Amino acid sequence: MKRITSILLLLACFCASAQDQDAYGVAEEQFYRGQYGSAIRIALEGLQVDPALSSEESAVELYSILGASYSRLGAFDKAADFFFRCYQYDKKEGNQEGMTSSLINLASMYVYAGKPELAEKRALEAIENEKPLGRPLKLAMAYGKACDVYHALKREETALEYANLAVSTARETEDAGAEAIRRSQRAYPLLAMNRYKEAEADLSFSENYFSQNGNRQSLAIVYFQLAGLYERTSRNSLATSYYWKALDLARKLPDKPLEQKICNSLSAHIKKTAPDEAYELLSRSAQLQEEISKSESDNALELFNIEYETAKKEEQIARQERELRTEKQLTLVLIIVLSVLIVAAIITAITAYRSKKDREKLKQSNAQKDFLFKVISHDIMSPAIAMLRGIQMLRGHSGDGILERDSEVLVQLERQAESEVELIDNVMRWARNKEDSSSRDKARFDIVSMSREAMEQYRGGASQKGISLELVSPDSIIVFSGRNNLLIALRNLLSNAIKFSHEGGRVTVTIQEKADEIDLRVEDCGIGIPADKLDSIYNSESSFRRPGTVGEPSHGLGLAVSRDLVAAIGGRLDVRSVEGKGSIFTIHIPAGGGRKWVMM
Repeated sequence: MKRITSILLLLACFCASAQDQDAYGVAEEQFYRGQYGSAIRIALEGLQVDPALSSEESAVELYSILGASYSRLGAFDKAADFFFRCYQYDKKEGNQEGMTSSLINLASMYVYAGKPELAEKRALEAIENEKPLGRPLKLAMAYGKACDVYHALKREETALEYANLAVSTARETEDAGAEAIRRSQRAYPLLAMNRYKEAEADLSFSENYFSQNGNRQSLAIVYFQLAGLYERTSRNSLATSYYWKALDLARKLPDKPLEQKICNSLSAHIKKTAPDEAYELLSRSAQLQEEISKSESDNALELFNIEYETAKKEEQIARQERELRTEKQLTLVLIIVLSVLIVAAIITAITAYRSKKDREKLKQSNAQKDFLFKVISHDIMSPAIAMLRGIQMLRGHSGDGILERDSEVLVQLERQAESEVELIDNVMRWARNKEDSSSRDKARFDIVSMSREAMEQYRGGASQKGISLELVSPDSIIVFSGRNNLLIALRNLLSNAIKFSHEGGRVTVTIQEKADEIDLRVEDCGIGIPADKLDSIYNSESSFRRPGTVGEPSHGLGLAVSRDLVAAIGGRLDVRSVEGKGSIFTIHIPAGGGRKWVMM
């Protein structure tokens, strides 16, 4: 409660500076009194009191005061930032009438800041925005601003085009004052293009109007322009006269920057004819430069103080808000922690009870699994092997008396029995690989000898289909890896290669040494694998199943088992296949953990 009271008191202090009036009214009053720093402070405080003003019309009014005040203090970049906010608001609200003024002000700030390239787009946008509104005076002002921008960009022909549009538009209003302003503006590109007669006509018109209507600021500038024109056209007496007229008005305004420019120009003009007066003018110019520099330094210091005070007040509010948020967060955290502890206690009790039940179930499950492995190993695997051996013996001793039809039946029975034995063996090996880390044990062995062993096991089955088995490798390669895993994987790959090869085909086993690995490749010229099925061949749950080329059954488990067995010893299994042309399966294994033994 104390913190909330502090914030309210702080906000009250901000509001007190406006003496219970709206911030815009007080800031505007200070601006017209020439108290630009005070105007900035009051406008910024008005925004700080209620940050929600940033989306309201009253905030835009404060932005306009800030832009105008910063420009008077020479902070043109800051002024441009606030005029840009006015433009954004007008554009968002569809306020086209206000948007023209915002764009003209924004373009002016960019020109004063020495960034006319940024002003070009805004000046042209102001013209396009104003055209459909039917306000010729404002349109003439937009054309005039485009003239200023292109004059600053040294593109005098373009500047003159827009100046002509400004003058003709102002003339249509029959407002001599507006025409005088635009014609004095047009004189700048005309003088730059050495079109002195046209410039003189424009400046004479403006001189006549401003002298009659008491606009001393504009009249001083026109005198200065005319003096420069007469000097360029060698009408020196007229030039001297108008320089003195301009200087006299600039002193009365007072306008120190303009007075300094006139002093410098007049001093240079009369240096030869009146050197004493020229010297006095230069002395006055130096004095004015000191005063201007001091004024600029004072302005910079005032702006710094404004920013410092504003940042300090913002930090006070932000700190109070942070402390309030921290207290709320701590309270919330305490509530959450207490709730979590209560829930955790309940969950812990439930989990402990369930964990006890789960351990009992796991113990029963492991016992059942061990029993199932024993059944598979002894009661299923043994009879399956016995049946396979019996069929093989029957075929081997049948002699010539057996019918061809019965011989084919025995061949089919043998293939079926081999498939069943292979399936049971794969299931057992896969289960042991996942449960028993011993399958990952490594040792040194001859991979070439192991490959011959696997090929001899399948040579009989291959010969039944007229398929030749070939081994391409060195005489011997000693590796440090998991022999059992590699042997089973190779057997599965050979079995598949024979199964899916056409009769009379060829299966080639290639062993190749590389820098950091050994490749064991099984290649066939069989039916291949469709491209869209390659990603699913290692998935034991995939529905992709195909019989062999002579009807051999396929269970879809061999490749999944092979991949896992190879991965368990740090290798990988990949495949390249073209449907109808064959497949190449390659086992990549590390070269003995960085050591290889090659027997020649």
